[in-house]
Amino acid sequence: MTLSFRHSGRLGDIVCALPLVKRMAEQRGEPADFFIPAEVPARLDGNVYHPGGDWMVSRGLFDFIEPLIAAQPYIRHLRFAKAAELPSDSVDLDRFRGGDLNLKAGMIQGWYRKAFGVAFALEDAWLAVQPAPGVAGDFDVLVNHTTRFCNTRINYRVLQAAGRVGFVGLPYEYEEFMKSSGLAGVEHVQMTNALDLAQRLVRARVVVGNQSLCFAIAEGLKVTRALEVFEPVPTAIPVGGRCTEYITTAPLAAFLSEVLGRDVPTQPDLPGGFVESIKAQEGWKPPLRKRVKQWWRERRAR
Repeated sequence: MTLSFRHSGRLGDIVCALPLVKRMAEQRGEPADFFIPAEVPARLDGNVYHPGGDWMVSRGLFDFIEPLIAAQPYIRHLRFAKAAELPSDSVDLDRFRGGDLNLKAGMIQGWYRKAFGVAFALEDAWLAVQPAPGVAGDFDVLVNHTTRFCNTRINYRVLQAAGRVGFVGLPYEYEEFMKSSGLAGVEHVQMTNALDLAQRLVRARVVVGNQSLCFAIAEGLKVTRALEVFEPVPTAIPVGGRCTEYITTAPLAAFLSEVLGRDVPTQPDLPGGFVESIKAQEGWKPPLRKRVKQWWRERRAR
């Protein structure tokens, strides 16, 4: 029987499940098939924007992540499938959401190790990519900063002395970061898919960001990286390779100085703290399910 897996998302959770997939494929001695179910409803709370909209993984998000997952040698086939097309004997990676796991803390990769009882080293890389040939210009620092799970105390003006800085992420994330940091001259690096993103990450001298899909990829690659930890829900812990985490500005400046071999002076912390969601994308609407519930509540109240 062909070893196969299924996982309904989010994309960051899928990436963090891959060390389990890699280890089980190694134990079987052959690559595995991987299925991502289509049309699984999202479960968003509050005014939280997510690119998948009403779905855990939309077609657009699958097209974004597919080249990276398909490039891994332990993956035979990757498919975006409807429920009826999912193999009945596939390993259900969504199982980590049940049981006694604390899903508000700890390393996400570790959730899968505990949920499935399979030992694998969290320090080892589970993603492998080749740097894209012919990509002009490497960055000293590549930043990815989403508008979720933010520590607004961090003063990213510290990056002004870090050399060439680029930003990878969605346009509204870039605009918010530039506005909040007060930096100038940070290039918005356009990405076509997650493989393109990963190839950029391995070329940068250091990757800086908060808890996100991008940082999950950086963790899988074990590139030099620094994580802005969201202490209320600390579900990412960098381990292995050259890495650190920070909740104030000074440790970030010290790490950059060490990695880049230049003096990166610290900056005073900003008057802020932990914020679950800074803003939604311009023009964003809550998922259809939430809009219908709100309409029904308002109608009953009349």
